[in-house]
Amino acid sequence: MKKTTFVILLLAVILPLYAADPLVSGLDSYAKSDWPGAMLAFRKAAASNPGSPEPAYWLIMAEISAGEQDSALADMKRFLKSFPDESRVPDVTYQLGRVLYAQKKYEDSISTLYDFLTRWPSHELASSAYYWIGESLFAVGRFTEARSVFLTVLERYPNSVKREASWYRVALIDQGSREDELLRLLKTSHEESLRIIEDYQRREKTYEQAITAYQKRISDLMKDTRLGDLEKQVSSLQSTNADLADTVAELKKKNAELEEMLSLTGTSKGASTGVINAGDLDDASKRQQILEELRKKATALQGMYNESLQESAP
Repeated sequence: MKKTTFVILLLAVILPLYAADPLVSGLDSYAKSDWPGAMLAFRKAAASNPGSPEPAYWLIMAEISAGEQDSALADMKRFLKSFPDESRVPDVTYQLGRVLYAQKKYEDSISTLYDFLTRWPSHELASSAYYWIGESLFAVGRFTEARSVFLTVLERYPNSVKREASWYRVALIDQGSREDELLRLLKTSHEESLRIIEDYQRREKTYEQAITAYQKRISDLMKDTRLGDLEKQVSSLQSTNADLADTVAELKKKNAELEEMLSLTGTSKGASTGVINAGDLDDASKRQQILEELRKKATALQGMYNESLQESAP
C-alpha cells in the first residue's frame, strides 16, 4: 500500500514536469499529427534553448508535415549553418532537396540531392534521393538522364520503397519515347507535305507569272510589228510624196520654160498674151496673118513638148 502510494506521488510530480517541457509537448502533438500545436511547442523549445539541435530539427519536420515549405526551407538553411557537425545534418540535407523539388526549384533540388549522395552514399535515404533526382530531371524534360537515374534505383536498391515508382517512371519514359518517335515521324511527314504543297504553290505562281510575262511580251512584239508596218507605210508614203514633190517641181520648171519660150516666139505683146481683136478677124489679110502666127506657135510648142518628153524619159 505504501509502495503504490509512492508511485502515484512520483508520477504526480514527474508528469507535470514533462508537461511543462515544450519539446515533450511538441513531440506529443507531433505524434498526434497536431502540426500547429507541434510547431508552436517546438518554437518555444528552440527559443528557450537555441543551442540545442533537437527542437530545431523537429520544428523542421513539423513544418514539412504541415506544408509550411517556406518556413521549413528557411529553418533548414539555418539548421545546416548552426549545426554543421550534427548527426541529423544528412536527414536535413535530404529534406532540403525534397522541399526544393516541392517548390519546383528542380535544378536546386538536383544539386542538393547529388551533394547528399556524394557526402553520404550509403545513407538509408540514398535510394529516395536518387528517385527525387530522377523526378526533378523528369520535370524539366531531361528524360534520358531521368531514365538512367530511375534504373539506378532499380539496379542498386531492389528493396527500396521507391522501386515501384521507379519502374512506373521508366515505363512512362519508354512509352513517351515511342510516342515522341511517332509524333516526330508524323511531324516530319506533315512538314514534308506542307513543303511539297508550298513548293507546288510557288511553282504554280511562278508559271502564272511567266505566262503573264510571255503574254505581255507577245503583245509588245505584236505592237512592235504593227508599228513597223506603219513606219514602213509612212516611209513609203513619204518617199512617194517626195517623188510627187519632185515631179511637181519639175512640171513647174517645164511650165516656166514653156511660158518663157512662148514669150520668145510671140511677135507682139498682144499676140504673146493671146489677145485677138474682133476687127482683125473681119479683115481677111489680118486673119490669115493671125492664123499663121498661131500655127507657128503651135509648131514651136509641139517641138518644146517633144523635147521635154525626151528629157523626162528614163
